[in-house]
Amino acid sequence: VHTWEGVGEIVSRLPLTVEILPKKIQLDGDVADVQLAARLLSEQAGYKVEIHIPQRGEQLRLVEMARKNAVERLSQTVRRAGREVGALDELARLLGLERPPARIEAYDISNIGSDTVVGGMVVFENGRPLRRCYRKFTIKTVAGTDDYASMAEMIGRRFTHYKNDETPDEAFGRLPDLILLDGGRGHVGAIAPVLASMGIAVPLFGMVKDDKHRTRAIAQSGGEIAVAPHRSAFTLVSTIQDEVHRYSISFSRARHQKSSFELSLTKCEGIGQKRAAEIFRHFKTIKAIRAADVDALAAVKGVSRPVAEKLYEFL
Repeated sequence: VHTWEGVGEIVSRLPLTVEILPKKIQLDGDVADVQLAARLLSEQAGYKVEIHIPQRGEQLRLVEMARKNAVERLSQTVRRAGREVGALDELARLLGLERPPARIEAYDISNIGSDTVVGGMVVFENGRPLRRCYRKFTIKTVAGTDDYASMAEMIGRRFTHYKNDETPDEAFGRLPDLILLDGGRGHVGAIAPVLASMGIAVPLFGMVKDDKHRTRAIAQSGGEIAVAPHRSAFTLVSTIQDEVHRYSISFSRARHQKSSFELSLTKCEGIGQKRAAEIFRHFKTIKAIRAADVDALAAVKGVSRPVAEKLYEFL
């Protein structure tokens, strides 16, 4: 549905490629210079483009339906955008920020036993998840299940990428306006010195859960801020906390499953830990390993054909 006035608006707003320029355009009301617009579009397309303003019949019904759908879609978009803007503004006022945080990064540590400790980073931009910027971390330097030290490693690695990478990717190449940690004052206290030592001056807060794992408060170094009375901010923070927890624990489960399966491979004659790890590096997933035939298994570095045959039977 087009309601713009003037040929310039019509021509500028339509995608001017031969593949998608329609041969007939139905408008829902009078506009200026309709015939001139039709001529210009026809010249662009290389074939005749007609512009009509239907007054009755099926074409009028279709135009009215299109207008109704467009109005409904616009209304939904405006309402959603309005909710997000309101939530970010309320969150900024609650936390004492100078302006609403356009980009929020949230972090969580997850582990299933001390051998599978991982972290997750999620990004929200303008109040919405920016999934292409989510990142996973396998904790490398921390022994056991030390959440504070694991979080410090993850944060340190993230901002080392920001400071040192000559061509950082979209996730690491800019600073967030706000950092949220899945944890309380202890987490904030552990991470604040890491950021300070790296010269990263970004507001830092924790997201505190109650005993039923629901968002209860926002933590800062000096105490907690009740968030439940602030409905819009509460909903946004709860969404972010649930999302970073979901993301990190799904990675943790996948890693644990991989470790367990890798250990099971060592029960096959001729497969030790080194070969099991090499098999995973080659195939990437458990599904791909199970689907491999003998030739594919024998193509793995360090796996001979006799071992590949035994492994195939084992699988």
